[in-house]
Amino acid sequence: MLPLSESHSALQDLRAHCESTYPREACGVLVIDAQQQVHCIPGRNLAASPSHFTLDPATLVQCRRRGFEICALYHSHCDAPPTMSAQDRACALVAGRPAWPGVDLIINSVTRGLSTHLAHYQWSTAVGRFLDRRAKPASATT
Repeated sequence: MLPLSESHSALQDLRAHCESTYPREACGVLVIDAQQQVHCIPGRNLAASPSHFTLDPATLVQCRRRGFEICALYHSHCDAPPTMSAQDRACALVAGRPAWPGVDLIINSVTRGLSTHLAHYQWSTAVGRFLDRRAKPASATT
């Protein structure tokens, strides 16, 4: 699990990115650099629908070229809770296993343009699904 406090700058940047794209879903990655620092890398959403996301593969290529380790993928849910939708699960799994082994999933709920709730999902081999590891209201971070 990502060792981040709720006030970590990467999570603040994630929330700001998600708020800035509202009412469209935002997406991006959290990465670890060579100094073991975690950073938020906002991605471009290629989806035509404002209520879906498709992370631009160029974001992932850029991260790899810069030598970053991808530790989490994130996206927002606009005016909806940060629970994994059927589409989220379908995109996160290949043949019932994580498409990105060892990479966590973060969903940020943005309500009326403000980040309200962050959910952090991690794959559990024991139960064979993603479990919410840290679901807290965004107001707890300010």
